[in-house]
Amino acid sequence: MFDKVGRVWVQWLETEVDEGISDSAEFTDIVVPSTDTIRYSFLVNLFVTHGYHAMLTGPTGTGKTIYIKRKLALDGGLNPAKWTSILLNFSAQTSAAQAQDLVDSRLDKRRKGVFGPSRQRRCVVFVDDLNMPK
Repeated sequence: MFDKVGRVWVQWLETEVDEGISDSAEFTDIVVPSTDTIRYSFLVNLFVTHGYHAMLTGPTGTGKTIYIKRKLALDGGLNPAKWTSILLNFSAQTSAAQAQDLVDSRLDKRRKGVFGPSRQRRCVVFVDDLNMPK
């Protein structure tokens, strides 16, 4: 990563602040800082805050869902005054109508057929476990 202030390249691990692990942390919420976790968290932050669409892919169990949920969490992630987030968990039984209803239920109706987040806010929709045919 390039440090604009120091005008030098910095290793990803050097950018991480050691927060420790709280005693009340669930095992599934613990992320051990590594080059990959720091890099992916940085990229998710960059894409979300600049309004770019992104798709994270990779093997099962590599922490993709945790990176995104951490970023979208209203406690320490996105500013709740400016952002709202919708988390969708897909399965083989999820229909298009169910997905549409879930999204519409979290948005405000602006006029007939037009939905959006409340005024002065942006919305991020996170679709987890989107199953694609091989």
